[in-house]
This record gives sequence, C-alpha cells and structure tokens, in this order.
Amino acid sequence: MKRERDHQFECGICGAEDRYLLHNVRHRTPSYRRLCTNCLLKDHRGLFCPFCFIVYEEPLQNDRSMCNKCPSIAHKPCIPSTYPHPTPFICPSCSSPGFSFFNPTRNGDFSSERVIDKDSARALVAAAKIAAISMTKAAALARVEAEKRVKEATFAKKRAREALERLAYLAAKENEMMEGIKGGGGVDDDASKGNTNGVYLISPPRTTGQQQQQWTLK
Repeated sequence: MKRERDHQFECGICGAEDRYLLHNVRHRTPSYRRLCTNCLLKDHRGLFCPFCFIVYEEPLQNDRSMCNKCPSIAHKPCIPSTYPHPTPFICPSCSSPGFSFFNPTRNGDFSSERVIDKDSARALVAAAKIAAISMTKAAALARVEAEKRVKEATFAKKRAREALERLAYLAAKENEMMEGIKGGGGVDDDASKGNTNGVYLISPPRTTGQQQQQWTLK
C-alpha cells in the first residue's frame, strides 16, 4: 500500500520524486500517468518549440524545422545561429542523450531550496499547458463514452421491460388455455390437442344431406 502511494509522487517514466512538479496526463493509452516536466516534454516533442517553448495551438505550416530523428518541430527564427545541428535539423533532445528540458539548481551548497532559470520556467509552463490540453481532451472523450453507455443502458432496460411484458402475456395466455382445457368449455378435443398458438378451433355444426342440397342450389 505504501509503495502504491509512493508511485503517486513519482514520474511514471524516470521515477523522479518531484511531487510538486509532476503533471497528470493521458499517456497514449486510456490510462493516466504523472510525469515530470522533462519526461512530459520529451514524450510530446511535436507540440512545442524546443527553443522558445511556445505550445502550438495549430500545426505549423511555414518557417519550421522538423527534427531528422523525432517529431520535434522548431521555429526557424528560434534556432540560434551557433546551433551545431541546423541542417539537417536535430533537436536538442536528440543531439545529446543526457539533455534535459528542466534543470532546477540548488540555492547554495547546503540549501534544500531549488531555483529555476528562465528557460526552465518556460519549460515548466509549456509542460503544464500540454498536460491541461491532454486532460481536457481526455475529459471530452470520457463524457462522450459516458453518454454512449447511458444510451446503451437505456436501450437495454427498454428491451428487458418489453421481454418481461411479453413473458407475462404468454404466461397469462397459457393459464387461460389450461383453464379452458380443464373446464372443457366447448373446445374440440382433437383441435385443442393440435393447437400450438393458443387458438381454439370450434367444430363446425353437422349438416344433413337435405341441408347440403339446399346450400348447393343456392
């Protein structure tokens, strides 16, 4: 139980324990995970510029550079002139295995407080925006799924009620048939034995030869 609580305060990818800097996000599958700022940005590289950390509201059409190794997309004007991998473009995360978007530093050698620079602050804001977008979409999908389940449940309830009503009707007709058989209420024995639909056949009246001749003449 304690281990499960600890997982709530750890990054779902790297295991970092920055509980105040973790973001709730819908992680690829319908499950939800908590990710640190660095892992969230690396997992959503195509949603922001890796230099200015502006989150894309719409796909970029012009003045963009796409990483040759991952989905990362950068504004061309944001790429520094001294950047070592401009053509073909390789994003900072792919150019260095140990690269991190979020790098807080300690305030002094013996202080537990940590400070963040301007770039780390931008990265933190970008990660928070991406997490908010992800959870908003997840909430919309969950609402659609819930409405679908409600409709299915309503339809199933209606079908069950109709089935019960049909069953009660058939039971009542069967009781009527059994009472008619026991009482012998004018039901022809041969017809009732062959009856399967609850329909009783009454034997036609017997006619004499003279009556048949009269009907034939008519």
